[in-house]
Amino acid sequence: MVVGFNALDLDMLRARRTMKWSRYPPDVLPAWVAEMDFPLAPAVLEAARGALDAHDLGYPESAGLAEAYATWAARYQGWRPDPALACPVADVMAGLEAALRVLTEPGDGVVLLTPAYPPFFALLKQLGRVAVSWPLLDRPRGWTVDLQRLGDALRDGARGVLLCHPHNPTGRVLTGEELTAVSEIVDARGAHVISDEVHAPLSATDVSFIPYAASGSAAGAHSVTITSISKGWNVPGLKCALLQAQPATAQVTASVPKYERLRASALGMAASIAAWTDDGGWIDELRVHLDRTRAELSHWVRRTPGVRAHPGQAGYLAWLNLRDAGLGDDPAAVLLNRGRLAVSPGRDFALPVEQGNGRIRLNHGTSLPLLREALRRIDSTIDTIDGHRYP
Repeated sequence: MVVGFNALDLDMLRARRTMKWSRYPPDVLPAWVAEMDFPLAPAVLEAARGALDAHDLGYPESAGLAEAYATWAARYQGWRPDPALACPVADVMAGLEAALRVLTEPGDGVVLLTPAYPPFFALLKQLGRVAVSWPLLDRPRGWTVDLQRLGDALRDGARGVLLCHPHNPTGRVLTGEELTAVSEIVDARGAHVISDEVHAPLSATDVSFIPYAASGSAAGAHSVTITSISKGWNVPGLKCALLQAQPATAQVTASVPKYERLRASALGMAASIAAWTDDGGWIDELRVHLDRTRAELSHWVRRTPGVRAHPGQAGYLAWLNLRDAGLGDDPAAVLLNRGRLAVSPGRDFALPVEQGNGRIRLNHGTSLPLLREALRRIDSTIDTIDGHRYP
């Protein structure tokens, strides 16, 4: 299979009715919400069309879903979770909610690696849990986890860790050593980890991804995993995710009522089984393309004064520090108004929000020409601030 990831037609993209392409006027280039611009994998599209052609739009039957994921995980991640301990849910957030309800109580602290995916904050607030910031450390060689900070948070009473692995928005993939260290700390405090691994299929080709639950016996004894094809195969609108428990956390899966399991769509299940069974090599080619967009972005960062970022190791989201670029505390607003580029404001990802000042999240899940245009708009916006580029 040869996929034309760089052959994107801007007019066709603007004709889409998705959130990314319909939110802003036509002169704005969208690089914000986590949605890629590529055509769907043929195998995924054919599976969804096949379900329509067969009139398979009644109550969905999940047979084969967990088995397909287990087979895919064995092939790509080196572990084979037990399909009997998994169940479908509508999406990743629904799976996180189900796990949080079982593994934590109202009033409990839940630790988040920050910056963090904004809906995590909203979900914890809705459930009456307390978000506890676990800031990633910005070091010259990249983002580092502060194990002492995690231990302090759990010692002070936090009962769970909501782990985004790979991390959104930085694209950081934790190493086996880091995962083991985290699991030992969590295990010593009798807490639990809920691992959102939806970006894992898009790990860089030179990065080995280890699922949290597969990182050691301690991790497997206190964790659940939530995953979906929504990010890797770009189908968030199909509404289907998988909650995968371990023997020691089987009560999480058992707690999900039948009506919740039925909220995963029939089309989403068909597409998920197809993606996890055989997508014709589409995800492999996509990973190679995203290696190229990450490299393009890293090259731009190195040559652009006032911009700082660490290269991502997975996904298609980049966390950019523009504090020295002269765009103020809310560079996303300046880029939208002056550069006609839509990116995600850094303050939405921070706790407290001030820690996101001067930062943005940029989506590079697009063609190289469109990525270069997005970066050109950032350059031109910086250049127009007071008529010169800030050092």
